[in-house]
Amino acid sequence: MLEFDDRERGLLLNLTGDGKGKSTSAFGTALRALGWGWRVAVIQFMKGERPTGEKNFFSRYFPEMIFEQYGLGLTTRPGDHRGMAQRGWARTRELLESFDGELLILDELNVALHHGFLDPAEVAALLQARRATLNLIVTGRHAPPELVEIADLVSEIADIKHPFHRGIPARKGVDY
Repeated sequence: MLEFDDRERGLLLNLTGDGKGKSTSAFGTALRALGWGWRVAVIQFMKGERPTGEKNFFSRYFPEMIFEQYGLGLTTRPGDHRGMAQRGWARTRELLESFDGELLILDELNVALHHGFLDPAEVAALLQARRATLNLIVTGRHAPPELVEIADLVSEIADIKHPFHRGIPARKGVDY
């Protein structure tokens, strides 16, 4: 028997697929949660130091919010991508133990798992063992089966048409 109403149990959402909008969806949910007074934390895996609109926004309007990046950008760039992902996972483990907020976003975690920088079984076990009322959103292409299995919701965002395929680069305010 559960000690609390199952309707209060935190959900695990996994936003995956090769289309644009996974992180955007997660940040939209963060805005919704903040609108209800929830405490939100974001750990970004893989993303580099390029300034982004979401980080600018949350830093400016919600300076108490945890928003940390553990990445070097594209894996084709030099650097210790595995080490950065592991640092991000170490911070995530700390938050799973100590963060008393309502929503934790693990942006691009699926990508770090796909590249073998982290162990999917370990990640799934720790996410599943989280505090019962903590909601999690995991984003990124290539969601591993271990995370799909434990998720309450999995949405796959498909790339049907994208300006990148026509040589149009990412745009400030729309893509970052």
